[in-house]
Amino acid sequence: MLTKVIISSLLAGVTVINAAEYVPNLNSELQRNERIIQEYEKGIQQLKERNKFLQEQKKKNPQLYVTKPLFEETKDAYIQRVKLGGAEAKNINFKIEKHMLSLEMNIKITRDDKDGYYESSRSFYQEYSIPKNVDESKISHSIDGDYFVITMPKK
Repeated sequence: MLTKVIISSLLAGVTVINAAEYVPNLNSELQRNERIIQEYEKGIQQLKERNKFLQEQKKKNPQLYVTKPLFEETKDAYIQRVKLGGAEAKNINFKIEKHMLSLEMNIKITRDDKDGYYESSRSFYQEYSIPKNVDESKISHSIDGDYFVITMPKK
């Protein structure tokens, strides 16, 4: 019970006075704390390395990290954006059928580095209804950074 009070006090930032009086084995407590500190320091170092890697990636491909609205209406068109999450354009299937837009993506990510091998695959399928005031024959799509952009011109 006292250990819980001490831990709660430490987590809450409260200084515990004379806590050593209540610790039955001070040396083992000190050793345990040192192990925990080392684990946290190792975790902090790993986070710093990961941030350094992410910053390098952002410098290589800054357009992948630009945030844009997913839907926008202008005077002349509706613009629908879909975040690609690093997917390649060749993995995108775009169709217009029966006043509906459909977009399908299959994304596979593999990474092999000092931390080991990593593989992930995702599929995405979304349908969008085409507004009645859109000229379907003029709908276009493009890639803008990390976004698949569908432009639907108004009639």
